[in-house]
Amino acid sequence: MKKIIYMFFILSIMNVYLYSQSIGLSEVPKSSIMFADKYFSDYYLYRAAKSSGGYVLIFKGGLKIYVNFNGDWHTISGGGDEISIDYIEDNIKNTIKKEFPDEKVIYIQKKSKEYKIQFKSRRKITVDFDGNITKGKRD
Repeated sequence: MKKIIYMFFILSIMNVYLYSQSIGLSEVPKSSIMFADKYFSDYYLYRAAKSSGGYVLIFKGGLKIYVNFNGDWHTISGGGDEISIDYIEDNIKNTIKKEFPDEKVIYIQKKSKEYKIQFKSRRKITVDFDGNITKGKRD
């Protein structure tokens, strides 16, 4: 019985902590909301949270878009589900589709000089801004 009460207490504290950082969607830069509406219109945006480096847009189904304080995205996670890559440069899109035609992108992170991409098969690659695969080459 003590374990059940203890677990309930811990879960309650975690729940309060997680939702205490929630913010209204009106506090998030409009450019990030417009980005989400344009490229992820099939998903329902239900919450935003403030993080140390910016904001997190949280959608039903597990999709999360991490944006900086200016509203520019830097990480998109599908929560294990496929995500669109229509927002990245054409040369990078073409490289991904050509080299990995059967793979589904579930995670993408934009770095200063490259994209880190993870596929549903858990394969990870790195693609520079010129469209060259620098890590995780095709088998």
